[in-house]
Amino acid sequence: MLKRSFALVALVVLTLAGCASDPEPAAEGDAAFSATVKHAFGETTFTKKPQRVVALGYNDLAVATAMGLNVVGAVKGYDPGVPQAPYLSKQLGPEVLTLDMNGISFEQVAAYRPDVILAVSMVTLDAPGYEKLSRIAPTLPFETTLYGGSMQDDALRIGRAVGDEAGAQRLVDAAAAEITKLKADLPGLAGKSYLFGQARGEVLPLVVGKDNQTTKFMNSLGLKIPDAFANAEATAELAPGTIGLSYEQVEQLDSADALFMTYPSAVDKTTFESNSLVQRLKVVGEGRFQAVTSDTAQALQAPNVAAVKWLLDQLRPTLTRIGQV
Repeated sequence: MLKRSFALVALVVLTLAGCASDPEPAAEGDAAFSATVKHAFGETTFTKKPQRVVALGYNDLAVATAMGLNVVGAVKGYDPGVPQAPYLSKQLGPEVLTLDMNGISFEQVAAYRPDVILAVSMVTLDAPGYEKLSRIAPTLPFETTLYGGSMQDDALRIGRAVGDEAGAQRLVDAAAAEITKLKADLPGLAGKSYLFGQARGEVLPLVVGKDNQTTKFMNSLGLKIPDAFANAEATAELAPGTIGLSYEQVEQLDSADALFMTYPSAVDKTTFESNSLVQRLKVVGEGRFQAVTSDTAQALQAPNVAAVKWLLDQLRPTLTRIGQV
C-alpha cells in the first residue's frame, strides 16, 4: 500500500456526536423529497433525487455506484495503472475518474455540473473547502470527523441525502449477511487475534487503536488485537491509533494469530520478507501471514459496506487458516 494512505486515511480514535434528522417521505413517483442532514460543518438540505453525482472519496464512490447512482465525476485510484478499486460495482470511464484525492480541483468538480456532491470520505475536506463545494451543489460531508462514523452510518447518511435510504439499508444488510456467513463458516475466528500494518522503511506501523475502523471491522468478525498491544501508546509521528515497531522488535508480531501487512514499495516488501527475524516468526512459518494489496489495505483501513464481500474474499485465505475448527 502507498505510504500516503496511512496518513490520509488517518485511522483516528474518535467518538461520534450528533445524528442526521429523518427525511420527510417523498411523494410516490415524485423525484422531490426533503432531507436535512447534519454534519461537521452545519447541515445541508437535499430536496431532489440526484441525476448527476460527484463522489470525492473512495467510500462515497463505492456506495454511490452500488446504489446505482449516476456518478459523473469521482476520485481516481491510487495507482495510475489501476484507475478504480476492484470492488466497485460499475466500471467507470476515464472521463469520470479524474479527481485527485490529494488535492481536489473545485473547478473540475463544477465542470461536472453535479446536483449532489458526496464528500463523506473526502480526505482533504475542511470548512473552507466545504463552503466552496456547497456553492457548486448540495454537499454531504462526514458527520463529525473523517472516518469518525461507522461504515453503516456513513452509507445510511448517503442514502438519506440522495432520497434512497432503503437502498442504502439493503447494502448495510448485505454486508451484515456476509459477515454473519463468514463467522458461521469459520467459527474458530472467535477470540483469535490479528495485527494489520505496513512495512515502511525501518518502521513497521501497526493499526491498533480500539476506535478506528479497522479494529471495529475486525472485531465484527470475532477478532481482536493481541493483549500485548491492547493498551499500546500511539507514536506521535504516525497516524492516531497507530504504533510503530522497529525490526529489532519484530518478534512481538508473534503475539498475533494472524498477520496482515502491506508495503509502500517493492523494496519495502523485499526488506520485510527477507529479514531474518521476520523469517523466524511462527506466524510466518506456519502460514498465518498474508501480504495484502494496496486496494485491500485501503478497504481494511476504511471499510465501506459495498466492499465487504470483496474484502472478506481477499482476507479469507488467512482467516480460514485460523478460523477452522
